[in-house]
Amino acid sequence: MKQSIKKKLLKTDLGTLLFYKIRVLREKLSLAQKSDYQYIKIDYKKRYGKEIDLKNPKTISEKLQWLKLFYRNENMPICSDKYDVKIFLEKFGYEHLLNEVLGVYHTADEIDNIDLESLPDSFVVKATHGSGWNFICKDKTKVDWVDQKKIFKQWMKLNLYVFGREWNYKNLKPKILIEKFIDEHPLNDYKFICYNGKPKTIQVNSVKDNIKYMDFYDLDWNRLGIMYDSYVQADHFVPKPDQYNEMLQIAEELSQEFPYVRVDFYNYNGKILLGELTFFPVGGIKPIVPETDKYENLFGSYLTLPEPNHNMELYHKINA
Repeated sequence: MKQSIKKKLLKTDLGTLLFYKIRVLREKLSLAQKSDYQYIKIDYKKRYGKEIDLKNPKTISEKLQWLKLFYRNENMPICSDKYDVKIFLEKFGYEHLLNEVLGVYHTADEIDNIDLESLPDSFVVKATHGSGWNFICKDKTKVDWVDQKKIFKQWMKLNLYVFGREWNYKNLKPKILIEKFIDEHPLNDYKFICYNGKPKTIQVNSVKDNIKYMDFYDLDWNRLGIMYDSYVQADHFVPKPDQYNEMLQIAEELSQEFPYVRVDFYNYNGKILLGELTFFPVGGIKPIVPETDKYENLFGSYLTLPEPNHNMELYHKINA
């Protein structure tokens, strides 16, 4: 029911604006009420129906929550920002993998002054500090830019850290990014999931008949027949991308210093484009279905946790 209401709201500019205003208010209330530890314990029990084991975590969801609480890496926030990630990519000579940038805006005043005349007819607008805060403009002459700019300003007030407590987003400086529109159908999203520097599985997001699908493949491109709960599993086979081996190599290079990271690519017109680096997909706390226990434990076995380097008082308390 809630999902249906949300979809109806997001079909109009006014509804979208109202949705984001409500979310900003909810974020402030949530942050004031619960610590990260309290939030994670409550959220895990609600989704899995049992207490989280942070003393001896085994499943992938438990281990990702452990990383939120007890591990920090200074490059994770940089890589979480859809614009600043270029700083990290430059170390590997991979900055050319990013889509063409048409503009970056840091303040509400700058958003008001976006020069639409200088932009092509089609482009994509993103919030660099979040997930799913995107606007695909296929024809700039058919957009109500007064309302749309109000929505961009609401994005600037949001902090993805609050819901899910993904610490890497907490202190990001919000920016609005405008990129080149990629006009290719279908434009599949290939997400290489890496454990301790080794890709193990690929999440593939595809679109068919205007429906968004998800599926998982192993490294030999066999479908695993699983997805995250509440998503739509693909009813079709997605062919292996032409530059699969090169994407696999790049994902392994970029993941070396991280315990866990998902490296996202598009294979567009014979060219590899990097989508983003994600450290806690769907908050790291979305059950895998079907056969939840099997795959939660299997994927958890792939991840060897690092030595804790944060929140040590809580760590020692839990492990006493």
